[in-house]
Amino acid sequence: MRNFFIVLGIMICHPLTFAHKELDLLLEGTAVTPTLSGLQISLLREGSLTENFVLGSSQLHTVEQPPLRYDHKIRVASISKLAVALGVFRLVEKGEIDLDREATEYLGWSLKNPAFPRSPIKLRYLLSHTSSVRDGSRYFIQAGKGKIQDFFDPKTRLWELGSHWTSNPKEKPGYYFAYSNLNFGLLAEIIERVSNQRFDIFMKNEVLTPLGLTASFNPCVISANQLATTYRKRDKAGFWKPKRSWLAQIDAGRPNCIYGSENLSDLQGFLSNYALGSNASLFSPQGGLRASASDLTVILKMLVNDGRVNGKRFLTARSVELLLQSNWKFNSELDNGLSSGESEPKRFGGGLMTDYGLSVHRIDMRAWGFEKGPQLLLGHLGEAYGVLSLALLDPHSKNGIAAIITGVSDDPSKFPGHSPLHRIQEEILRWWIRQGSAWRVRD
Repeated sequence: MRNFFIVLGIMICHPLTFAHKELDLLLEGTAVTPTLSGLQISLLREGSLTENFVLGSSQLHTVEQPPLRYDHKIRVASISKLAVALGVFRLVEKGEIDLDREATEYLGWSLKNPAFPRSPIKLRYLLSHTSSVRDGSRYFIQAGKGKIQDFFDPKTRLWELGSHWTSNPKEKPGYYFAYSNLNFGLLAEIIERVSNQRFDIFMKNEVLTPLGLTASFNPCVISANQLATTYRKRDKAGFWKPKRSWLAQIDAGRPNCIYGSENLSDLQGFLSNYALGSNASLFSPQGGLRASASDLTVILKMLVNDGRVNGKRFLTARSVELLLQSNWKFNSELDNGLSSGESEPKRFGGGLMTDYGLSVHRIDMRAWGFEKGPQLLLGHLGEAYGVLSLALLDPHSKNGIAAIITGVSDDPSKFPGHSPLHRIQEEILRWWIRQGSAWRVRD
């Protein structure tokens, strides 16, 4: 059996119960799920963090193969967007930005879809993926290779024939949902311009430290023994090789602090001369947060406790309400959005996103085929570089779960679930729901 331990506060407990053995079996792989390189799970019960479950190794590519710990930081993928939304709301509460003002007012350059010249693109549209912005062939720019503004300038090579805009007349800003990572590069640029702080530094000062977290959007400020590597058994050509060795993806050895930093001979010199509001995509606001599952549970704890963490006010209850409430919902005609998120609609994920807040995924569990457990879950999902992550809460019981898979041995889309999720994510949620028999659920 692979490494496994449970953390309750500071106590490590043995032996394993049947429920814990179920997780160990998921690590080893089943007939319907791939083998995993590592797994962190943290549970929230009635608004309090109760348990951390940890399996696998943090460094499978080394001789030592040290065990994964509950405090290891992992690149959590798109759950990062929820953290960025918290940063936006911190500025909203200071009166420095307004969700219903145009993004152009804060960017200092015109963000206007040529296909909809009279339609404003408000900040809330960026948060809710209804902006009409699209990712194109890429949504970040390497250090020293341009500015985010260039994606929207026909005179630059990054214009890509306008691929970062939709031109479909049915996809008007504020109406049509299409998941786009570039929205969060734009939000990060706005954060820099308004706060006069580099994005990663602002997120540390205004979000992560006030929440009591040592997480970061800059992996180079995290010690090497605190970072866990992400993995896949997929070669550089993109072919999956499930019977071969694990291949390191992110944070193996010396991490890159910013996109493209491996091409820079003087990284610190570049950062010291970095122009605020020029290219915040360098810090991967859409997916680059390094955090643990227990860190993510702190965010869930704040949300279910009306903006408070350990008795201290982080956001107002009204801000939390605005974050979590529905901002876009698939209509009865199914013509006002793309419900598959980033996935190819015909391959995987149809129905994945049918109700969305301000960077909050709202999941109807009954519509997904979960007969037991909560009706509604709020939070976010993530997938990138081997990682499959989720941070979800039940607003009724104040129970929640954060889970980070550090790597998969085979294409997860080959293992579809009964819901729009990959089967391994679904199995983790079903495991969590089965634990609910021991919960005291509120009336």
